[in-house]
Amino acid sequence: MIRTKPLAAALGAAALSLIASFGAARADDVTIGMIASMTGVAAAYDRAVVEGAEACIKLWNAEGGFKGRRVALEVLDDESVPTTAVNVYRKLVDDKRIKVIFAAAPGQTMLSIKAVADDYGVPAIGSSTTVQLAKPVAKYFFRSLPGTDAYMDALVAWAKRRGYGRIATLNPIDSGGQGEAYELKRAAAAQHLVVVAAETYSNTDTNFIAQLVNIRKARPDFLYLGTIGGPTVTIFKQAKQLHLAMPIAIHSSAFNNNFFAGIGGRDKAEGVYTPVERGGLGSNAPGIAGKLYADASRLLGHPATNLNTAGWDTAMLIRHAYETSDGTRTGTRDAIENTRDLPVIGGFISYTPTDHGGKDARDVVVAQWHDGHFVSAN
Repeated sequence: MIRTKPLAAALGAAALSLIASFGAARADDVTIGMIASMTGVAAAYDRAVVEGAEACIKLWNAEGGFKGRRVALEVLDDESVPTTAVNVYRKLVDDKRIKVIFAAAPGQTMLSIKAVADDYGVPAIGSSTTVQLAKPVAKYFFRSLPGTDAYMDALVAWAKRRGYGRIATLNPIDSGGQGEAYELKRAAAAQHLVVVAAETYSNTDTNFIAQLVNIRKARPDFLYLGTIGGPTVTIFKQAKQLHLAMPIAIHSSAFNNNFFAGIGGRDKAEGVYTPVERGGLGSNAPGIAGKLYADASRLLGHPATNLNTAGWDTAMLIRHAYETSDGTRTGTRDAIENTRDLPVIGGFISYTPTDHGGKDARDVVVAQWHDGHFVSAN
């Protein structure tokens, strides 16, 4: 069972819960620690990441596990709160069985973990796009997804090719949202495009009509909704209610089953764009990415979403690190840093001692939602 207990109860528990399909923990299990927002504003997103990691580990176990030992995933809920994330991170660090920690929390939460990772000497991998997770480099912290800069560079270059000279954006006021807005403005300036509106909101807001009306008045050629978290459904529905005529793109993490249910079905997102990892093209992805996507979807029991593949790819990286290391925390860290062009659903993961960014701009395309799946819009 995935943990959803409050922190106080979690820290007092004798043992942490494992994902149901792995069964009860055994003393000889290889245990991977995971921090995820199972409750709070990011829960709808992090649960999908956990689901993808679970599927990848299920395949690992079906193929013999790690040197014949079963692999288990131990998940703690950070409640979408940075301070809670640091507390549960320390809880996992104290567990000597755990050689690596998978962080699937929001970007600002992962920054709190990055800030202390080198003090504890346990490698942590964050499945986020926040640029600052990789810059500057922290010895024991790695990012597995392309940075926000790569996504915004791809989106703005695509917009320019389409002849869109005026861009508007709506982003959360938190550090992750404003970091994304900054990168969009930077990329637009480099391509000589104009950002005519840069509206903001809080994740606790429930009405976004004012911001959307301001955007409509600015008359952009193209609108990017950097919507991450609880308000995503409401923002999208209100944009439709206002009959905004310009093409719209949404942050790729929005495309998940909770989002589709909230807007009234997968068909309601028809025609919407997003900058996405190449693996987000799903069964249309070429080569090994397409094969891995098929494996993930089969084990999940449904077509893998973009967040499912983020969990799957990070778990693949962890498997690679275990199988190419001496099994210690330091050895696992070194194996991660020595990873070069590891093929995953989203493209390739690489690190160097001076670059802990993981995937990069090579792995990002602009896609459009069409007939229930992504197709390339490049």
